[in-house]
Amino acid sequence: MSDSDMARNPFAALFPSLVDVQAFVQNSAEVSPRDFPLAVTEKDLATRRMESSENSAPEIITSASHVTSNVVPDDQQLLSVTLEDIFRVVVSGDISSTPTKGPCCVFLETFRDSNKCLALDILDEVVFERLVLDDPQHHVVRKSTIASETAEVTEPRVFFYLYQCYFRLQKAASKLKNEDFRTIEKTIVSQASTCLCHCDIYPGKKIQEQVFYLLEEYHDSSGHQEHLERFLRKCANSIKHRFDAEEEQVSLLEVLSHSFDILRARFARVSIVSRDLFTLLDILRYFTLSPSTAAALLDFSTPSDVGDLRSFQESLLGSPLSISCLPRREADPFEFFETPSQSTMQEHSITESNLWLPLKGLATEMHNIFYTLLRLSHETRDKTLTWLGQCIESCADRGKLWNTQVSELFLTMQRGDGFALNLGAVLLRLARPFSEPCSPKLLKVDYRYCSVEPQSEEQAASLGLHLRGLSKETCLVPREEGESAMMPDTSFNFPTECFFACHRVLSLGFRVVHERLARLSQDLNRVRRVYEETRAQGGEASEVGRRLQENMEKGMTRFLSLKAVLLEPTSLEQMLRFHVASATWLCHVAMDPDLDSYQPLKLPFPEHGNSRLALVPEFVVENICDCIVFVKRFSERSLEFVGQDLEHLMTLVLVFMGSPQRMNNPHLRARLAEMLEVLMTSSEDDSFTGIVPLSSRKRLFLQHPFAMELSPTLLHVFVSIEMTGQSVTFEQKFHYRRPMYTILENLWNIPGHRNKMKSLAAEAEANIECSTPPLFLRFINLLINDAIFLLDEALSYMSRLRELQQPGQAAEANLQHLGMLAHFHNVMGTETIRTLARLTAEVSSIFCHPTMVDRIATMLNYFLLHLVGPQKKNLKVKDFSEYEFKPQELVQNICKIYTNLGSEDSETAQAFCIAVSRDGRSYSPDLFPQAQKVLMKIRQGELSVAVGELAKKIEKAASQQKQEDEATGDAPEEFLDPIMSTIMADPVVLPSSGITIDRSTIARHLLSDQTDPFNRSPLTMEKVQPNEGLKKKILEWRAKRMQ
Repeated sequence: MSDSDMARNPFAALFPSLVDVQAFVQNSAEVSPRDFPLAVTEKDLATRRMESSENSAPEIITSASHVTSNVVPDDQQLLSVTLEDIFRVVVSGDISSTPTKGPCCVFLETFRDSNKCLALDILDEVVFERLVLDDPQHHVVRKSTIASETAEVTEPRVFFYLYQCYFRLQKAASKLKNEDFRTIEKTIVSQASTCLCHCDIYPGKKIQEQVFYLLEEYHDSSGHQEHLERFLRKCANSIKHRFDAEEEQVSLLEVLSHSFDILRARFARVSIVSRDLFTLLDILRYFTLSPSTAAALLDFSTPSDVGDLRSFQESLLGSPLSISCLPRREADPFEFFETPSQSTMQEHSITESNLWLPLKGLATEMHNIFYTLLRLSHETRDKTLTWLGQCIESCADRGKLWNTQVSELFLTMQRGDGFALNLGAVLLRLARPFSEPCSPKLLKVDYRYCSVEPQSEEQAASLGLHLRGLSKETCLVPREEGESAMMPDTSFNFPTECFFACHRVLSLGFRVVHERLARLSQDLNRVRRVYEETRAQGGEASEVGRRLQENMEKGMTRFLSLKAVLLEPTSLEQMLRFHVASATWLCHVAMDPDLDSYQPLKLPFPEHGNSRLALVPEFVVENICDCIVFVKRFSERSLEFVGQDLEHLMTLVLVFMGSPQRMNNPHLRARLAEMLEVLMTSSEDDSFTGIVPLSSRKRLFLQHPFAMELSPTLLHVFVSIEMTGQSVTFEQKFHYRRPMYTILENLWNIPGHRNKMKSLAAEAEANIECSTPPLFLRFINLLINDAIFLLDEALSYMSRLRELQQPGQAAEANLQHLGMLAHFHNVMGTETIRTLARLTAEVSSIFCHPTMVDRIATMLNYFLLHLVGPQKKNLKVKDFSEYEFKPQELVQNICKIYTNLGSEDSETAQAFCIAVSRDGRSYSPDLFPQAQKVLMKIRQGELSVAVGELAKKIEKAASQQKQEDEATGDAPEEFLDPIMSTIMADPVVLPSSGITIDRSTIARHLLSDQTDPFNRSPLTMEKVQPNEGLKKKILEWRAKRMQ
């Protein structure tokens, strides 16, 4: 070693001069263990044990002369003994001077001629000498008697030895003066800090890595946790202080990086069911217990490219979050549910339950780690929130449409499902303090958070805003043009950041994985159908059959793994509670004039918060709907976790679903209807009757304070989907309406709700010519439109399927495509007709109003003719059930509508019979007898009789209509409606175009389109002008002709 190297060595400060350092190095090199005659080797000890066992009386072997028992040690000797016990070294050539017995120690030969006791003034030199000793096992001596060997005495690992000294110091604290204790502790910590910063002094010992291995060995040892934590904290603080004071050039991050790397690599290899997982989590926890190590951990975990999700997944804090029953990477195999077809459902359930425990444990431990980081200090809190914000922002691409819609082959770079789900589980636990309905802590959540986009890092820091990019998200209502973000007066608090961070992660994690699960389920169903068809054709053993079976196996493995991680009970329950709390927060923001307290809701709902909702992102509501729908599909009983708190979800539906002013997106309001269907139990469910209390969900529709608002709210969203002004496909529109049919059916079976709908119908009939068409009128108009479109398409598809099923026709792919379309239209068409049958049973007069009667009559005639007339043979395919085609049910419900509208002895019923009879396209006297034959086949005798009676009534009306038509067949052109070509009953003039048209015709047109049909200018019924002169002429002409 050169003089310059010696001068730079920090341990040189322990010697008076550089000459003394050179002498020490030279003496250390020259001294051999053999020069010290008292050193006891393992061979010596073994020999002595053998010699001792040969004698009848045991012999006490000492290293020196006998020590008398009446020697009273002074304070210096007691301190020396204590130091020897702590450091397990001796420095005196005559160790017999020590008056007490003790454990074996390492003799430091450098001090052989000093004849000193071990004292504080030479402690630094003694410890350093022990640390640089290459072979301490060759320098072991016994102070008095032979005791059991201990590995700690000869510990060769530098950092381990120092910690063991520290641990023994804590145990010996009662024997030491406070000042002496602090001096010894400072020496140990100083030596430990120095050796970590200057590993080159101890070549080959990898001291910085020893931090990890020390924690691995002692992290759960009895009595060590507290001392290990304190030792690590003091060493870290010492290194940080030296670096900050520029006394060292090595930072704490550099020192700990080696241990961090080992820990990260271990996390990358460990499985969710491995015992080592929780050992590694406990080691990670130790680094979060002091501000200095926590800051180093967060710096190490922050990737250089903060926009790369993969970098966060592979970071030290991200690595444990990536551990799941899902693969870390798309190319990795699934670890669980292998060959699922060879296991029973019970076995799958057991595997699922066995996965839930470690998933819960992982989320709990990671929550504890993040919770500790957030509470440790202001610096670590800011660093932690910054890490979370950047990590969440790097996940943004997961929320894009292509992530769930394109082929799985393109998702290898943007997966991270397990990572996102675990992060969501952690944030849900952090949000637990305000995951209660109407929690006072929820009042602290600032609705403006997502609208603010800081222009600089300094501004972000002053606002306390760590989650970027949320200002780009679509909000519940559009912001006024030119309106700028509302900058808060103070910085955002933790409940605000945690609330929106949790929702953002659930949107990018749980909701995305749920969508992927639903899509995978559809794919599996398609593959299963193809496989069953292949088997039916005897191709099970073919290459195609084997490939299909292999795809089904892989798909089921993926499906079961995704479902297992989504259904982890603790996180699922916490998510439900968080969403219920979020529902109360949304209603509070939308309705309460004062955001500092909750106010009871009253009808009509106030409009205080509409401008606030322009700053609340849609994903908050989307998350709530998605979670509830998922629970319905896979864990319906979980809804009872929140019990009576479900009423807050019902309130959310009532406040937002029927109000475009509070929720502009009709698709999102339709999602609320889907959630409402989940809250509604089946009408056939009678498990809560008698003395058993009603379930929480049934009670919602009977006892909720605003339950009677459900019907108008539902009709409003039903209508608004059609009137969006946006491009909405038929399939998408009817997908939204499907759950609404179920809700309508259930509401209709509850007397209070049925009466509410009847009152809406009466109100609509009384105001049928208002400038804004009444809600119920628009609703039934759309029902009729839907029925016409859906059934017409369904019958067309069935006819084409019949052709394709003939030998030698189109390819199988075309048949499958048409089959899917037919299935969809049949299901929705059947639902629509069923709803019309239910409504007309008690609400009939509005359907017979001149505005509606001709449309519903021609619709019924057209479809009944196709179902029972000569053309019905075109609809016969091999298997009706495969396409959900139910012609008998359709005939039954159509006939019910006929009898509901035309059987009574009233003017409205007579108007309906006349409308049926004057439909020259589909009506004929043979129509109803043909329908009666079908009804008798399906054992609907009573309905058949009613149809027969109605047929006679219609025939009579047809006879009268025929006479009138013959009498008025040569009507002047000015008497005819320009659209329907029929004689006008109540002519009106359109103000902009000047065209005269029948009132019923223009009223029917305006239900769907609020414009003049001749020039597209805006138009309402209030603007049309009665043409009294023409009406009088038509009446006079008709009366003259009918004489």
